[in-house]
Parts: sequence; structure tokens; C-alpha cells
Amino acid sequence: MPNSPPNTSAHRQRATAIVVRDEKILLVRDRTKTSFSLPGGGIERGELAISAVARELNEETTLVATSISYLFQHGGKANNHHVFRVQADGDVDVIADADVEEFTWWDRASELSVYPHVVRILEQFGEGN
Repeated sequence: MPNSPPNTSAHRQRATAIVVRDEKILLVRDRTKTSFSLPGGGIERGELAISAVARELNEETTLVATSISYLFQHGGKANNHHVFRVQADGDVDVIADADVEEFTWWDRASELSVYPHVVRILEQFGEGN
């Protein structure tokens, strides 16, 4: 069925953070990748998605979540994203994370290589805000 949502039960469960500062979205790029994504990562067995998003954001960027709001789920090719709006304190520092190479605050107008699922998540986010 081409119009059916993806079967998310077989997908990796991922906590995904949308962090906005000065009307820009925080994106990160892994060392082995050429495109940017939203911060986040896998939800560990027995872990709540809200805990995972705070943990992953801190691991990848050193930001400390101060407010977390659940937004929606987004089914992708490999991941079922549990998407959260996160307000966070601190300055971004990716040097401590072995996987993340760089970060950017994206205004969504500048030319930047981002994954298609990121664009779709941000479109859905924009519709609700």
C-alpha cells in the first residue's frame, strides 16, 4: 500500500530534538556523513523517549535541556522519530562527542545539505507552531 504509513514497529525508535534559538534550528553532522540532521539518537531499552532526547542532546552538544515538550511521531525509512521541542541552556560544543563533527544554527533559507526526513519533520513542526 503506497499511501500507508511506514510500519514503525520494525523501525529503530529515535528521540529527536528540535532546538530553536533566534529563529534558527540546531542541526548536527556526524563525522561519517555529508548531510546535517536534528540532534538525537536511539532510545535505549526501558528508557523513556523524553529521557532519551535530553540524554542524546547533552551527549552530542553538551546542551542541558530545561524544557521538553512532546510534539509528534514521524515515521522514516529506518527510524520512528519521537520528536520533541527542547529549550536548553549552555553553549553548543561537539568536540566531546565521538560521532558529531560539526553543528550549525540553520535559518532554513540558507543552502545546506540536510536529510529529506529533517525537512519533512521541520515542515510538520512549522505547521503546529
